[in-house]
Amino acid sequence: MSKKIHFVSGLPRSCSTLLCNLLAQNPRVHSTPSSALHEVGYIARQVYAAEEAKAVDMKKVLEPMYLDYVKAGCENAYNKITDRPVVADKSRAWIGSADLVFRIWPNAKILVPIRDMRGIVSSMEKKRSQHPSFMNGIEQQDPSHWTTIEKRAAGWIQAAPVGIAVERLHEVVRRFKNKLMFINAKDLTENTQSVMNNVWEYLEEDPFVHDTSNVEQYTQENDVGFPYGDHVIRQEVKPLKDDWNEVLGYELSEQIKEKFEWINNL
Repeated sequence: MSKKIHFVSGLPRSCSTLLCNLLAQNPRVHSTPSSALHEVGYIARQVYAAEEAKAVDMKKVLEPMYLDYVKAGCENAYNKITDRPVVADKSRAWIGSADLVFRIWPNAKILVPIRDMRGIVSSMEKKRSQHPSFMNGIEQQDPSHWTTIEKRAAGWIQAAPVGIAVERLHEVVRRFKNKLMFINAKDLTENTQSVMNNVWEYLEEDPFVHDTSNVEQYTQENDVGFPYGDHVIRQEVKPLKDDWNEVLGYELSEQIKEKFEWINNL
């Protein structure tokens, strides 16, 4: 039986895992960890370069075939995984393919977790401090660009996973802002039930009362982004700490705030 599918796609370190596990408290919803579903449809785009595909009309045959294939595939991909009728599929790549998503599902619902960029960068710095022996790929290539907190902040803002996510967010806001629902991590952790009430309304689902003192870890994820991709949630929802001045320093924090204040205004 086809599922009703929604999408969770936003910035890293912005409580997307918490959001997915809150969604899964509703017995109607199967929420995912970081999902490969987007990549199935993305890889399938290679069909356009195949010799066999060139034998058919691209506009009248191949493109509608591809769009129907992806739609049916996404809506049926979880049939053997869960009996729950609604799926919230999480991937930061969805907002990078929003034009395709809205072409397939004109009324698609995309939940976009966001966070003050100062909180994201300070979270990355804290993870690095907890595991000082680890070197990511970019740091291995050029350690000299990771020697100070200012350089590391600039590196995270420009590189994956933060940089590309911000670029995708900026573009999707420019084109589809009114179709999206932005979930601010600070609001989610401070006013959980109120935020989730709005989420259920946006998803056109009945209201659901959440137990914020006992959030089960429904999603299980192989953490390929160690140490920055920690996807284990606390059992009890607690407000995020605005500790960026202590972690990054006031001057750097203010520079980041000025550059990315647009995110806080979403």
